[in-house]
Amino acid sequence: MNIEKPQDHFPDRRQALRELALASALGALLTHEVLWPDRVALAADPKAPAGDWGTVKGRVVWDDAEKPPERREVDFEKLKLLSDDLKFFTSKGKVYYEDWVIDPKSKALQHVFVWLRPDSTARDPEPLQVHADLKEVKATEVVMDQEPMGYRPHALALRAGQTLVVKNTSPIFHSLAWSSENNGDGNRAMPKGSEVRFEKLKAERIPVPFSCAPHPWEKAYLRVFDHPYFALTGPDGRFEIKLAPAGKVRLAVWQETLGFKGGTAGRFGQPITVEAGATLDLGDLKVKSA
Repeated sequence: MNIEKPQDHFPDRRQALRELALASALGALLTHEVLWPDRVALAADPKAPAGDWGTVKGRVVWDDAEKPPERREVDFEKLKLLSDDLKFFTSKGKVYYEDWVIDPKSKALQHVFVWLRPDSTARDPEPLQVHADLKEVKATEVVMDQEPMGYRPHALALRAGQTLVVKNTSPIFHSLAWSSENNGDGNRAMPKGSEVRFEKLKAERIPVPFSCAPHPWEKAYLRVFDHPYFALTGPDGRFEIKLAPAGKVRLAVWQETLGFKGGTAGRFGQPITVEAGATLDLGDLKVKSA
């Protein structure tokens, strides 16, 4: 796909919609996995800040043309658990894998990472311009807990410089294994009441997986960004990114089982145009299995 060179001015609304429609059509030809919405709403937003900044929002849903995967129940009898662990978990009722979390009615996908990146296919492009209100990284600690049924939260999107604390507040023994490019690797025992601290996280190009060896259904994913323009979908599948730089950028979508929306090419994101003082509503971004 040809990449347009950045222009010296921002396009007007009508031109932005034409370019977005063309970019969406081209993206749909790359792979059958790419199902971008037929229409987008680009409207003046009275709550949006003045200046060269806008908002991007949308919802990630399963494509109606294909039956969504069902959540898999953990079969404890097939796992080689310690007797005390087996007794504990079977007393808690049903436990499910979290590789797919899809609302059965709305088909909305939870735990999907969405972020903006520069309009470039370079591996290390020039960074996005950041709004003054978002330049400072909040120093608050973020906690991930190894609860009896798994990591909570299951997915985390953090900014470089933040601190992550992984705790075990459950009454049973866990472990914590992780691998990353910039935040180390490890496999730590996690007895009741223990914690592992990740001070001042560094940005990562790829997700950081967490797992618990004694309990293989317990997994979690962390992405660490070097900018503030990212979001994580909740149970309703919705995301919103505010104070985004106006102009041409790219929207990337990643889910732990699906990978990038759009396959390998999707790692560069889908071209979109953010208009200053407006909200770009992408509607439903549909995904399905490869």
